[in-house]
Amino acid sequence: MKKIGLVICIMVFSTAIFAQKISGGLFVGPNISWFGTDSKHVNNEGIRLGYTFGAMIDYNMLDNFVLSTGIKYNNVGGNLKYKYGVKDFTRADLGDTTVMVSTNMKYKLDYIEIPIGFKGKTNEIGYMTYFLKAGITPGINIKGKADVAVNSDDVISKELRLFTMGWHIGGGVEYALSGSTRLIVELVYTGYIFDFDESDVFSQPYIGGTTDTTNPKIGVNNLMIVFGILF
Repeated sequence: MKKIGLVICIMVFSTAIFAQKISGGLFVGPNISWFGTDSKHVNNEGIRLGYTFGAMIDYNMLDNFVLSTGIKYNNVGGNLKYKYGVKDFTRADLGDTTVMVSTNMKYKLDYIEIPIGFKGKTNEIGYMTYFLKAGITPGINIKGKADVAVNSDDVISKELRLFTMGWHIGGGVEYALSGSTRLIVELVYTGYIFDFDESDVFSQPYIGGTTDTTNPKIGVNNLMIVFGILF
């Protein structure tokens, strides 16, 4: 019985210490996103305004060093211009396949993401604590739409990769309210590592028959400002 009691005491003590090191909260904010590519056959044609929201968790490893993670919904997208078109572009809601001639495409993409990174913090100055953060952002695509025709808002799935990966860097400030409650504002840039799609694009003019194609690397970049509260 003494051993069992000792084990229970150790578990309770460890849990209490662990809980003291963890803070969590909620956030929401706007973002702007755009595409990057390594191909001369595809060009970025502008930004898209979107939004993000979710939950954050900070684990205080040292006084000024934090393991930061969480989960978020991220609504992003952008505009792409395909110089010679896209081969066999599938519109899931219409159930057909279309070969695109040179065109502009507007994408709307939704992801569930789990950012994982490290945060370096200053000591509290007045009520303010400043920080920088960096890490990776794996994610899962849950929905995608594209204007295959003008403002058509077609649902797409075959072309989209299920998993994505990016890297992020940013910084911000925490404002102490009372106890461990803090308001947080941060600016974070996320750059792509993986492609967002699997589309084959034409590498020369398409004239009623087969022609050479390539599979370019195209990814989503985004810049977001978030407002949150930590407890």
